[in-house]
Amino acid sequence: MTALFPPSRGRRVGTVGAALLALALTGCSAGPDGGGPASSTASSSAEASAAAGAGTAAPGTAAPGAASEPSSSGTPEPGTAGTGSPAPSGNDVAPYDDTATRDAAAAFGSTRQLTDSLAGTVEGPRPATTGQRPVRAAPGAPVQVFTVTLTNTGADPVDALPWSFPVAVAGDEPAPPAYDESLGVRMETFPTIAPGGSASLDVAFSAAHDADLAVRVFDNTTPDHYVEFTD
Repeated sequence: MTALFPPSRGRRVGTVGAALLALALTGCSAGPDGGGPASSTASSSAEASAAAGAGTAAPGTAAPGAASEPSSSGTPEPGTAGTGSPAPSGNDVAPYDDTATRDAAAAFGSTRQLTDSLAGTVEGPRPATTGQRPVRAAPGAPVQVFTVTLTNTGADPVDALPWSFPVAVAGDEPAPPAYDESLGVRMETFPTIAPGGSASLDVAFSAAHDADLAVRVFDNTTPDHYVEFTD
């Protein structure tokens, strides 16, 4: 019987070395003519260059200039009143232009019927200066303070919340509202008023002490109508 002997160590090393050399040569030849890693990298670079030249963004990137494109939704910016004048921040619930209708005029301190069941009075102005922590006004700024009183003249309770946002103008210019705890002008709204009952709310507007303000009390369920109180 013929004995079987394993190949020598030198023979095994030579066989492995030849296999590795063949594999390396195969990898080098696959790059330039397609199918290998080098071919894939070149293809990706060519596609990215073509996309840039055509104005099309490569996958995962934004097209140049896309961030500066204007919005086409047609929705007005917050704080603007459509075709009217820009409204001050935080008080864009009623228009400041001539699109609203003045239902009536009244002097400060007098009472005017706002609806069939709600009457209003505006008292003031009281010149004041904001304290250290006002809202929507700078510390130490001049303001004019008014007291708005609503009275329920009807037979049913009235949710008076919609009348909580009066507007003040000096000529054609709006006076931005201001809030200041030290002046008693808080960010509050009118409650529901029982028949025969009344409620008051202090409001303030940023304006010089000698400015002639007119205060418009809107029913903000239909904010294109108001009663205007003046001197």
